[in-house]
Amino acid sequence: MRLQSEPELGSAMRTDPGQRRPVNEDWGIAEYPCFLVADGMGGHDAGDEASRAAIEAFIATVRQGEPSSVREVALAIDAARRAVEEIAAVSERGAGCTLTGAILVTHERRPHWLVINIGDSRVYLHRGAALQQLTTDHSLREEMIASGEQDETRLPGRNVITRALGSIDSTADSWLLPVEEGSRLLICSDGLTTELDDEQLRATLTMGGGAAAVVDELVARANESGGRDNVTVVVVDVLVGGESWHLGAPWGDDATDDATLTATLPRRVLQ
Repeated sequence: MRLQSEPELGSAMRTDPGQRRPVNEDWGIAEYPCFLVADGMGGHDAGDEASRAAIEAFIATVRQGEPSSVREVALAIDAARRAVEEIAAVSERGAGCTLTGAILVTHERRPHWLVINIGDSRVYLHRGAALQQLTTDHSLREEMIASGEQDETRLPGRNVITRALGSIDSTADSWLLPVEEGSRLLICSDGLTTELDDEQLRATLTMGGGAAAVVDELVARANESGGRDNVTVVVVDVLVGGESWHLGAPWGDDATDDATLTATLPRRVLQ
């Protein structure tokens, strides 16, 4: 269903192998209504094929050029699962990938972002000069922190992930978020967030200019900081349309409860 007034978006994407990896296992898409990043699982054969297959499943399932729906996105996630499973089945060591991003959908005849996450790639919301991480990393480190572990010496690195396409647990976290005029989404693989902290991301998103200039700057800064992994960056700007975020409450815990709706996506249980 088309909206009475669709938002006008500006977007850009860049992917780079980094400074130390011979193969880029990241894939992404920045084509209305899908803005996604998939990161092939390190240490697996065909990680690049898995991430490519996940993105291609979305392209084949979600109609391009118009708002999608929660149901259509659910079907696309399931298609991505099947595509990655098929690759893993013929790979000697298995294959898998993360899948993270935002899809513009219609909800109650208003534009919303359906934010999805499987793995440790991330989606951030940037408004004014404030930056908020929307997704939670599916990693052993984050699970231990959530359970109360505070001793840094006992925490593992971020690279031990607990959910991925191609793994036993491929459950997708999902949220419906109203589209807000003047806001910006950052979607990225962990090759960016390993090298740059949230304050560096916030500063670049605030001062970096348009979407194309920002993705170039973020990739360049990741490489300058070591470029230890593949890095993929998608930036989406809401230029016109949607709600006026600056007229409401500032982004925070209280506003999150009112502005964010939970969407439960059907999934196929992996055996």
